[in-house]
Amino acid sequence: MMRLLRETPRDRDRAALDRFVEAQSAYVAQRMTIGYCEIKAGPLRHSLFREAGFQVLLERSRWEAFAAVRADMAVAIRDRLRPHAGDPAAIETALVEDFAAALAAAPHFTDRPDGFAAEVTALAARLALGRAADPQPPARIFAQGGGRVFDCLPIHPSLRDHEREMIVNGVCFHAVGALARADLRFDWPALAADLAAGARVAA
Repeated sequence: MMRLLRETPRDRDRAALDRFVEAQSAYVAQRMTIGYCEIKAGPLRHSLFREAGFQVLLERSRWEAFAAVRADMAVAIRDRLRPHAGDPAAIETALVEDFAAALAAAPHFTDRPDGFAAEVTALAARLALGRAADPQPPARIFAQGGGRVFDCLPIHPSLRDHEREMIVNGVCFHAVGALARADLRFDWPALAADLAAGARVAA
């Protein structure tokens, strides 16, 4: 089995990485928002999910959760790429570009006239700040997004205050699992070169 894994060609290009990160981030976000609401509502879930007002809140929650997990994924991926990066800033630029492109597909929310531009700026600053620091354990990285996922759940705070740790741990569990799959799937040195080259061309 291990021989077969070693012989499987690994993905080496930015587009494949972006598709993977987007899909995994969406999965974690939806599992921890929709899944949580289904369990929380119990036998009332079918009527709750048909309510127009709740549907709006849930859609907003899904996008907020996606943005949070997607940002953490970018930080974790940067730490995987950093040992192979001749130009760390170029890799960070590429990761921020892909993050911004993913969030550009979000619907318009009236209280977000600029969309998720603030999150894009925050990710760029977060990556730059961490450039000279030692890599963080993945669970610590994903705990940041996990807290944001909890905060944006469309359930009244009085009904969920005691469940923050459960949500944060759930996000960390699924996101760390996705990162482990990325280690098996991607050629990090080749990806570092591809992301840096793409960022320089875009510049």
